Amino acid sequence: MSSSATTRFFYQGDKLVTLAQPGGDRSIFRGNQLPLAEQSQDDAQPTQLLGTDIQQSVLISTGKADE
Repeated sequence: MSSSATTRFFYQGDKLVTLAQPGGDRSIFRGNQLPLAEQSQDDAQPTQLLGTDIQQSVLISTGKADE
C-alpha cells in the first residue's frame, strides 16, 4: 500500500473533526456536541447539512445536489 492511499482521522477529544484522504479532506462542524455539517475541501462536493438524533446518529444530509 502506498502512502498516498492513506486515510488519516483527526479527533478533538473523542469526536471526529477531520478526515484526510487522497480524494480530498472533509471536516465535521459541531454545535452542542451534535454534528451539524460536513464540508469538503474539494469544490466539486457541496457542504452537507446534517440532521441528527439525540444519540448523534446522522439521519439525513442535504446539500446543493439535493436542490
